[in-house]
Amino acid sequence: MKTHSNLLILLTALLFHCCKEGISQPNGLRTDLMRNADYVGLMGKKQNVLLDDKVLDHGGYEIAKVQTQKPLFSWVLDNRTLKSIAFQLLVSSDREGLSKNIGDLWDSGKILSQKSSTYYQGLALQKNKVYYWKVRYWENDQKISEYSDPKAFVTDLNFKTEKFSQEPLMTKDEFPVVKKKSEGNYFLDFKKAAFAKLKIQLTSPKEDSILVLVGEMKKKNTLTVDAEAGRNIRYYKTRIKLKPGTHWYEVIWPENTKRSRNRFMIKMPDYIGEVYPFRYVEVKAYSGELKSEQIVRSVVNYTFDESASSFDSSDEVLNKVWDFCKYSMKATSFCGYYVDGDRERIPYEADAFINQLSHYAVDAEYGIARGSMKHLLFNPTWPTEWTLYNILMAWYDYLYTGDDRFIAKYYDELKIKTLMDLSDETDLISTLTGKQTPRFFERLHKNHWGKNNNLRDIVDWPQAQPPGGFDNLDHFTGTEKEYPGENDGYVYQTYNAVVNALYYGTLTIMEKIALDLNKKEDVFLFQNQAEKIKKAFISTFQDKTNGLINDGEETDHKSQHANMFALTFGLVPEKDIESVVNFIKQKNMSCSVYGSQILLEGLFDHGGDQHAIGLMAAKTERSWYNMIRYGSTITMEAWDKRYKPNLDLNHAWGGAPSNIIVRKMMGVEPLTPGAQNIKIHPKIGDLDFVSLKTSFITGAVEVECRQTKNKYTLNIKIPGGVKADIKIPASKGRKKLFINGIASNHKPNKDYYHLKKFPAGVSLLEVK
Repeated sequence: MKTHSNLLILLTALLFHCCKEGISQPNGLRTDLMRNADYVGLMGKKQNVLLDDKVLDHGGYEIAKVQTQKPLFSWVLDNRTLKSIAFQLLVSSDREGLSKNIGDLWDSGKILSQKSSTYYQGLALQKNKVYYWKVRYWENDQKISEYSDPKAFVTDLNFKTEKFSQEPLMTKDEFPVVKKKSEGNYFLDFKKAAFAKLKIQLTSPKEDSILVLVGEMKKKNTLTVDAEAGRNIRYYKTRIKLKPGTHWYEVIWPENTKRSRNRFMIKMPDYIGEVYPFRYVEVKAYSGELKSEQIVRSVVNYTFDESASSFDSSDEVLNKVWDFCKYSMKATSFCGYYVDGDRERIPYEADAFINQLSHYAVDAEYGIARGSMKHLLFNPTWPTEWTLYNILMAWYDYLYTGDDRFIAKYYDELKIKTLMDLSDETDLISTLTGKQTPRFFERLHKNHWGKNNNLRDIVDWPQAQPPGGFDNLDHFTGTEKEYPGENDGYVYQTYNAVVNALYYGTLTIMEKIALDLNKKEDVFLFQNQAEKIKKAFISTFQDKTNGLINDGEETDHKSQHANMFALTFGLVPEKDIESVVNFIKQKNMSCSVYGSQILLEGLFDHGGDQHAIGLMAAKTERSWYNMIRYGSTITMEAWDKRYKPNLDLNHAWGGAPSNIIVRKMMGVEPLTPGAQNIKIHPKIGDLDFVSLKTSFITGAVEVECRQTKNKYTLNIKIPGGVKADIKIPASKGRKKLFINGIASNHKPNKDYYHLKKFPAGVSLLEVK
């Protein structure tokens, strides 16, 4: 186990108290949310070149370019800093001038603020010009940090295109394990699937040819790439013609004509070129010897900090699931957008929402989310619920970054995405009451869909058996759920509980957005509409005899989906929560990998944490472990091929545990925009030990929980200037709270101790 030593943490805490006289320089500088604004690359490879105006003159480099004249600057404080009271930021046109503390573009002076971010307020920035900045801060009038190391950035020539700042894609060369099957025949294993390019160095005394077979799967218990794994499970066979001598040969990937005809497909940039998802390679009929260093897989992904997160626990299956989901976030970032996988390479709102939360959990990177959000606002897809996820994505972007530019710029678009246009005298929304008009499609930017403009309720996917059905329905349904498809037999009506639960959730979020943007009239509008729909929802969908939620207004069918959406979005009266939770638990995993996000959130928020942990660590067929057992190294589109025969093996919407473990099981989330205030509310069920590291824009948070019958230990590390709201479980066998070895006067509140505004630094909390 990747455990921390309690003694080491105690010593660190003591060192923290003894060495408070000095504070270190700020670190983790970001320019317009980009960690690597000074990145210089060539064909995806980072170059050992400093970003300056000479680099711009070169013209051939890939550079991370700022898309605004007023970028957001942010930084991380020394974690010994309880809070900052002020900062000073310098921006210069000259690196040497900045080294002399000259900010010829902007010298902010001493600005009184506890924030560790600010928007640029200096002289106008020129396009395609390199600038340099650094910052220092005061903890109090006597304690001032050194200036940070400088950070360079460049403004884009075309920043008026309303893009958001993003970094270029990067490549990394990897080499396989090589096994010789027989004379001239080799099997190569790269251990994990990835979107990549492939080059092979081959030697031939004459003109010749070899066969190369590439794929995501291999046949079980063989050294053979599986050519029949599935129509969207990638397999490619090609012949390479050899020239006399030793040469490098690049495998040219096949064109996916069906995909390329779709105007919404995200294309790979020219400096990278086409990629293909694969893990295994076979080389056949090669007369020479093949060694690992002769086969190069150039893996493509967006910038990813492996050290930004880690997880370990006393449950080895849960650990494998975490690693599996974390890697999936990295692997599926290959095109710089949140896409549905390799089959279509199209952003979808619900996919992007789960991808966003999971990406934030494993790496504090926000550029892909921003680009995907902007794309989806103006290129919507067909499901009703997917439209509503635009608002959730915008809110979490603001909550994690503290940057309100997206919600401010696209506020009117977000209002339309609430689908209030579909509300009628019932106060509910429906796609079947004649309100989907040409004007409605135009406002949603759906007029490009032609005859298929209409929104359609999805609930979950796939909804039922494939066209034509199966001779053996049991094969499709399995033994772990009652109904075919993934919506638990949902009975669709004119008014649907799932859609209206999500609608209510988005209204409550829009109320928060309007409040923070000082849209006073809209605060009342959203608040009033949310109250109305809550009343209408309970009146229309709740079964008064047992408190459960019906699917629609004229059915008494109760799906897991209707109940878990109502639970997660706050529509179940408190007196009925226990019965709803018990109903949901009895259904186990009757939803898809998408629905699991909502299911697990609801369980963790309402006392079902032990059951939720069990679902994440399950070895059933409908589990993440089954994806691993199936042979995939990236989260799949469905639990198993039987549930979606056309699934692909690289769908990030299957990665819910990575964000659920962080946000719900360990309870680590921002409480205020920009993560200056966070919460740490662990709910680890019966696990003996859990350790987590996750990162925010304000710095890394580390949490370790250990529990025995008579003792609960919580080791925490909180970034500088950040305050935490902490809840520590209490029970009859644990009678007293100790903070860094000193008995506390705090009294438990029901089943937990509640510590508000807990300061930054390293601390040991014990209940014993």
